[in-house]
Amino acid sequence: MGLMWLRHPVLWHSSRVPSGYNYTAMTPEQRVLITTRWHNWYSADLDYGRATIYFFCVGIFLFGIFNLVSVLQHALGPKRSGAIRGIPFYTNIISASRALGAKQIYIPVVDYYSPPLSSIVIVAGMITFFCALTFGPHTYIFPNPAMGHSPPIATRTGWISIAIMPFLIVFATKVNLIGMVTGVSHEKLQVYHRWTAWIMYITSLIHTFPFIVQNIRLGEMSKDWNTTPWYWTGVAALVPQTWLVFMSWGPIRNRYYETFKKLHFIASGIFIAALFIHCNFRLTSWDYFWATAALYGVSWLVRLGRTLYNGLRSDASFEALPENMVKITIPTKLSWRPGQHFFIRFLDLGIHAASSHPFTVATLPAGGAEAKDGRREIEVYARVHGGITRRLAALCDSGRLRSSRVLLDGPYGGVEGDLKAYDRVLLLAGGSGVTFVVPLLLDIVRGFAEGKAVCQKIHLVWAVRTSDALTWFEDVLSSAIKAAPQGLSVSISYYVTDLETVEDDTSSKSEKSALSEGAVTRFNGRPALKDIVSSICDEEGAVGIATCGPDSFTLDVGNAVYDCELAILRDKARCSEVYLHHESYSW
Repeated sequence: MGLMWLRHPVLWHSSRVPSGYNYTAMTPEQRVLITTRWHNWYSADLDYGRATIYFFCVGIFLFGIFNLVSVLQHALGPKRSGAIRGIPFYTNIISASRALGAKQIYIPVVDYYSPPLSSIVIVAGMITFFCALTFGPHTYIFPNPAMGHSPPIATRTGWISIAIMPFLIVFATKVNLIGMVTGVSHEKLQVYHRWTAWIMYITSLIHTFPFIVQNIRLGEMSKDWNTTPWYWTGVAALVPQTWLVFMSWGPIRNRYYETFKKLHFIASGIFIAALFIHCNFRLTSWDYFWATAALYGVSWLVRLGRTLYNGLRSDASFEALPENMVKITIPTKLSWRPGQHFFIRFLDLGIHAASSHPFTVATLPAGGAEAKDGRREIEVYARVHGGITRRLAALCDSGRLRSSRVLLDGPYGGVEGDLKAYDRVLLLAGGSGVTFVVPLLLDIVRGFAEGKAVCQKIHLVWAVRTSDALTWFEDVLSSAIKAAPQGLSVSISYYVTDLETVEDDTSSKSEKSALSEGAVTRFNGRPALKDIVSSICDEEGAVGIATCGPDSFTLDVGNAVYDCELAILRDKARCSEVYLHHESYSW
């Protein structure tokens, strides 16, 4: 007999009318137990599936309220928002939440950089809730086979797993509905995509093994495998699910990202298809697939529509720069905000046309980014590693191809807060992370000239490996200093960290750069980020900080901001507020 796929007739939902029970073999207490809430198989989808849905929806709603308050604050404008920051209750709540959002942990043994402490707390809350939902209700295994062939702990974890699925998928989307509500950019929600995947995997294992153990004990494993769709489809779903969670481990994902991305989509398709057959329209199980398909479909269609709207005839030109950097220039009529990024698909690069890659725009959509014909220019800078960036660098070196047709999907991301509303702004960049902070600098200078900023002091700190990298933006930064209106102080510090240049890693010698204005200072050595952050926070007023760089760089910045936030909570800080935006250096 061949394997069974779907039971017939195929329905939207299976019946809720109890059947198959041998009531005469049960005690009165057992007959009552199988009909009570949390133990009734025929209402388990309502008890556990909906509880999971409600948990996520309540969390998203609460963060949405928090985001709404933040949006309203910035909508009041730079001048009136200062009055809100003066409210003690507001300052304490904001400082506590931002302290959690800034703090990171580094584990040297495994070279692991944790996500912000706020993400750890949220994930810990998820784990606690699902542990309580899984192990809270008793019993785990029915004492009498007549009470049903589905162990209670397996039933509940099955519904928990299937109810997690829509949120797991939405966390991974670029046009992110959760991000729209909470104000969190899609790349920062990736951590929850990965952790909900692990939680779903563990609940799936807890769902699987009680069935296997029980059927082996009853001697029914072989019969059920051959005559029902539940067991073989469960294994068919669990195998790609195992691949998905283990192959998404950071070191593997980052090292083989191009291959990982393609295999991730293939394995996801196999997993969803097998899981769909496994659920076999039991109760409301297929409703979760329809919801997942609708949410993902909306995101995909919006991305497709946006790409078509952005145009199908954009052309990108390439230019090799020092320090393994490639500059990509794309004439366009599109608009974007400082710090935003586009997903770019290069149509003339062979196999690389099959995928798109995120690049932060290093220019503003007007002013200096205006071309002579009235069109704007998107300029992005790509550090050469592997895959698409290595291909671009090879083309630049060979001279065979200096341009390519591209598709633009975006813009995405950007700074949630308004840096122009802060008294002092500190911009911190490591290496190519400068492409994120330069537009922020230019935007503040322009905003001050237009009377839209209260910021009075900007300090940009850029750490580079060699002085050759300074040529990337030296002209732009010099122009920004010259364009700064009276009343706005702009200073820039270069830190050249090349080992042949640095004489002492612990202390740096300062010297004026011969290629820059007097407001630009060059240092040899690594920046003392904690001291730099503490220094700008050691004055009255509100401070805005934006950073983009390697993991070790942003770790030091985040932990320094964490100390400042604690000082504000203890009423021991001179500044009234510190806002930190941490941009992902890589995904």
